[in-house]
Amino acid sequence: MPRVVVVAGASSLPADGVAAALRAVGDWDVRTGGAADPADAWLLLGDDIVVRGPHGATAQLAADASAARLRAAVAAVLEGLSVRESPWLAGVPEHEPLTPRELEVFELLGKGLSNRDIGGVLGISAHTAKYHVARILAKVGAATRAEAVREGLRWGLIGL
Repeated sequence: MPRVVVVAGASSLPADGVAAALRAVGDWDVRTGGAADPADAWLLLGDDIVVRGPHGATAQLAADASAARLRAAVAAVLEGLSVRESPWLAGVPEHEPLTPRELEVFELLGKGLSNRDIGGVLGISAHTAKYHVARILAKVGAATRAEAVREGLRWGLIGL
């Protein structure tokens, strides 16, 4: 079970409130204060929220980031991904966070792979790949694979 330590720096954000939002995930051991072990993810609350992960991944979010964005950033950092919220993302609608597997599928989708090829790369069936693609389209509000990739690039969920 990943451990997440919330440290209140020079911030008006209550560490207990941030910790409670993260505990809603259910499978994280969330603590406030104290020292973080190098294997832990930790959040420093200041003018921005900085998340540091055990593998060197980091995230930087605005102090007014929603609980969903905060949980998504921590999940990404725990998976070894770095996240930086950009001002141009301010108008991006909230969506249900993608799972780590959906993010893997999304990256392959962005490379133009078919469901069969995605399945081959990830060691899953084409039917399972199709299921993940359908969930991705629903979560990002896209009607087509191309539209999903466009939104994924725009939102910073996938790269080229």
